[in-house]
Amino acid sequence: GVLDLAGTTSYDEVIHRVIERAEQAEPGEWIIGRGWDHESWPDKELPTHERLSQAVPDNPVWLSRVDGHAGLANDRAMELAEVSEGSLAPSGGEMLRDQDARPTGVFVDNAMAMIGRVIPAGGASGEDLILAAQKLCLEAGLTGVHDARVGADMIEVYQRLERERKLHVRVFGMVRGNQAMQWFDEHEPYTGSFFSMRATKLYIDGAMGSRGAWLLEPYSDRPTDAEGKPYTGLAVTEPDFVKAVAEHALTKGYQVCTHAIGDRGNRELLDAYESAAISLDADLRDARFRIEHAQLIAPEDIGRFAELGVIPSMQPTHCTSDMRWVEERVGPVRADGAFVWQTLLASGARIAGGSDFPVESHNPFLGLYAAVSRQNLDEQPPGGWHPSERMNRLQALRAFTIDAAYAGFDEDRIGSIETDKLADFIVIDRDYMTCHTREIADIRVVATYVEGSPVYINPNFAE
Repeated sequence: GVLDLAGTTSYDEVIHRVIERAEQAEPGEWIIGRGWDHESWPDKELPTHERLSQAVPDNPVWLSRVDGHAGLANDRAMELAEVSEGSLAPSGGEMLRDQDARPTGVFVDNAMAMIGRVIPAGGASGEDLILAAQKLCLEAGLTGVHDARVGADMIEVYQRLERERKLHVRVFGMVRGNQAMQWFDEHEPYTGSFFSMRATKLYIDGAMGSRGAWLLEPYSDRPTDAEGKPYTGLAVTEPDFVKAVAEHALTKGYQVCTHAIGDRGNRELLDAYESAAISLDADLRDARFRIEHAQLIAPEDIGRFAELGVIPSMQPTHCTSDMRWVEERVGPVRADGAFVWQTLLASGARIAGGSDFPVESHNPFLGLYAAVSRQNLDEQPPGGWHPSERMNRLQALRAFTIDAAYAGFDEDRIGSIETDKLADFIVIDRDYMTCHTREIADIRVVATYVEGSPVYINPNFAE
């Protein structure tokens, strides 16, 4: 399986875990890990491959960063991928180099494919993976999820599991962006009782942690690139391509959900959505196009979400993870535009709350706690990070229930407990609305019901 590097507090610890895995691996077997975060290490520097390559010379190693937007390869992996000083990163990606222009082993955004293309496909079947994920979701109190970037092969698995009545979590799927145009042409939008396929997931930029988010002005902590040009992050997809997919989606009745983190990424995306709608004389409100993350927004763009009817689909725990270094990346003035939940809500936007699992925990109570506190689990910083943007408890609950359902065109069926809607609900061990704020993160699920039937009973609470 994949080596879990979440929570590692130093590069040494990462190397130690890789060595342990290598001792059990076959010679030449790939070691795949994910979840390291250099911002949690003492020096906060991006790693370079040398010590890893020395420690594990015979097995190719590929370790993706916690945000999924950068990865570290060892020497053997780069050798198999035929990556060297002369290699050029693809557009929208970066291969980091040392002062002698040699690859450091870190590949960002689209450049990750330079290594990814030589990694053999994994073992477990699609059905096994979906059913294992479903079990985790039901235990965490999730009766529905939005699954971004589902390949055509997995769409078939989902539809078969739905027919066989093995799906108990409602899954709103989004076909991978590179397959979208063909999928729209060959399939009508599909809405089943437990699986829907009427959306696609694209990317316009990378992540801020790995400095791939596309900014209007240069990064405060990396103002120039290796050639001395102003460095503003990475455009991983051309806005014109996003506009073309958006036009196609509007014509065929599909929704477009696009990842945007930086203020330039968000602006380009709002522009692309708007011009697609104008060119077809379509109403974006009905299309419910989404921006996934909407992390950093320039002040003049905040009101455009509500004006255009674009949904900011946001993950509150990203705020409490990223608040550690947002000001280093963009300085204090631009940081005011990060995770502006209250400002968006006041403008009339509907925020869909989520987790971005597996980048963050799938536990929705960690998301609710982050939304109302803007603090980490140690209740830092005091009063919360940029506290004026905190949500109140009802707003946070709406984001994770009825407004998330709205983002999946399902608010008439699920998302609240009322007459004529499906009885998808959970029982929890304390009152979310009145318990101490920090206790929100500790809420435990007693039971999960779907359509009125129990699909999970917590054995710790069973009579």
